[in-house]
Amino acid sequence: MTLGRAGCLALALAGLSACTLQEGGGPSFELAAGTTSPAEFGEIATFDLESANGGRVTREDLAGKPWLVGFIFTRCATICPQLVGEMSRAHKLLGDAGAPVVAITVDPEHDTVRVLNDYASHFEGTEDGSWLWLTGDEEKIYELIRKSFKLAVERDPDADPGLLVSHSSFLVAVDGAGKIRGYYQGTDKQGTVQAVDRVRFLAGKRDMLSAQPRLNAMLNGICALLLVVGLVAIRRKRKHLHARLMGLAFLFSAAFLASYLHYHFKVLPSLGGHVGFRGEGVWRTAYLVLLLCHILGAVINLPMVLRTFWLARKQRWDDHRRMARRTYPLWLFVSISGVAVYFALYGA
Repeated sequence: MTLGRAGCLALALAGLSACTLQEGGGPSFELAAGTTSPAEFGEIATFDLESANGGRVTREDLAGKPWLVGFIFTRCATICPQLVGEMSRAHKLLGDAGAPVVAITVDPEHDTVRVLNDYASHFEGTEDGSWLWLTGDEEKIYELIRKSFKLAVERDPDADPGLLVSHSSFLVAVDGAGKIRGYYQGTDKQGTVQAVDRVRFLAGKRDMLSAQPRLNAMLNGICALLLVVGLVAIRRKRKHLHARLMGLAFLFSAAFLASYLHYHFKVLPSLGGHVGFRGEGVWRTAYLVLLLCHILGAVINLPMVLRTFWLARKQRWDDHRRMARRTYPLWLFVSISGVAVYFALYGA
């Protein structure tokens, strides 16, 4: 990365990272690098910090495996409780990836090894080293955060203890070579899933957590394409091709429904719940209208599709055509809007 790009990155992150400004949203898409992205954002300098469970931890100790790091302090009254909760979720989701979660205090004067150890004892992973809680010299920690991670951190000695330090709420993915591979909003579920996805990929675990929403969008997209081609076929009087295309469209819709139900009732609970839309104002209103129309359309359309197929099977062609004129546009809308909902929630 050139010096100019590094400077721009530092400014962008600094503008987004103060704890009093976190409600404005997460990093840009470029900083929240996609799961398989080759993007790199600089290299972490060598550090030597104290661990809450005894001993010291250096960058070299973490070499050879990716890790996920966040910055917290135990007296924090703003973003830290939520951030630590998401780090706990990330620790559980990383599971067999062999990638540790690292929490570095930004208030080392108060967060001594003893204090940090007492705080960390409420969370799983401290004893086996899969969740590291680190403290040390304040000047060195701040230098590491500002120069290596390119994040803002500022201590206000006149502030109340819970507001003592303004700091980043990003979760940062670091690879086994000590290079930063992405910044993710650490105070919401979507950012956590994206961060875990990234780290699991860097660890060689390709069973990515966000793959199923992408699969659902693909199934909807393929269904929409089949519907369009099927319409062209029937207008050209190619009835047998039309029947096969509509049958395939139904199969892809059925596969989507099965995958959708599995994801929402089986997968999402393990991820901590639904991923919410992060836009505000008119964009949030537009998203909610789109989602409501998509859900209502899907519920109404299913019996219509079944009825249309049943009429075709009974060769009641006049009734089939009349029913299809109502069924087809709604089916196409449901398929296309399903893809639109995916992009609204997850991006590309």
